[in-house]
Amino acid sequence: MVEMGQAPIRRVRYLAPGPSVGDIEVTTLKGIRDRGGTQEFLTPQRLDFDLLVHVERGATAHTVDFTVHPLQPGDILWVRAGQVHQWGEIDDIEGTVILFGAHTVDDTARDLIRARLVRSQSHWPVLDLDGSPVSQALELLVASAGRRPEERSELHQAALAHALAALLVQLALVEPSDGAPARRSTHEAFGWFRDHIDEHFRDWHQVGAYADRLGYSTRTLNRLARQNTGLSAKELIDERVVLEAKRQLSHADVTVAEIAEELGFDDASNFSSYFRRQTRMTPGAFRSQSRMRTAPAT
Repeated sequence: MVEMGQAPIRRVRYLAPGPSVGDIEVTTLKGIRDRGGTQEFLTPQRLDFDLLVHVERGATAHTVDFTVHPLQPGDILWVRAGQVHQWGEIDDIEGTVILFGAHTVDDTARDLIRARLVRSQSHWPVLDLDGSPVSQALELLVASAGRRPEERSELHQAALAHALAALLVQLALVEPSDGAPARRSTHEAFGWFRDHIDEHFRDWHQVGAYADRLGYSTRTLNRLARQNTGLSAKELIDERVVLEAKRQLSHADVTVAEIAEELGFDDASNFSSYFRRQTRMTPGAFRSQSRMRTAPAT
């Protein structure tokens, strides 16, 4: 299933279990445990594919980019490519697992999902899913994947891709049950801004650079950012820079100076000052605290 890099970060890429399986694989938690071995699930991972888990039995906690999600029967977890995640007690849960490359979802569905989920959502509790068509969409996907290997074809792969897109769209349509305001699709310019942040946050730290590239004023980008997230445009940029810094500090064997250079800072001192303003911790203190939390039990 995977190949892994050197500790402490486990970079994981998808390897199909056989020639009959394409870029969408529907399996089980038991299946990936048996295939990968227990050591694979003990330390944080950074995937180059998307992972969707539907918990059917048991309970655990799963961490995605420093947020802990308690998982119960009926819950769904979506870990996206590039995110850093850590399994909890994977032996304590059973359920369905879908592994897929982001490219397997058609552009229209992907763009609509991104417009709907302004903040990438990782966890859907069973209470939120109650009454939605998500369970039916999941059943369709599992049934579409259930053909014998000799029956699988390009048409079968197309059916899988459409069933996967339907499941992800239905997830995006789920409204939270906690009384939060109903979601609404974002303005396309905000989507462009968010995409540009993901692409250029290492080099562009100021709103003006994005405004110049997108052809909008900084005032417009700030208005769109606040309408959709409650944060300013600069705060969104800083949020992305800090997330990557935290990932590197927690899961990579690189110096603070190397992280500073990768993230576009003139020197380690400027980066350290910036990180401390954003998090109220020095990079060294954050690294120590994070690694203590994520160290596997011995």
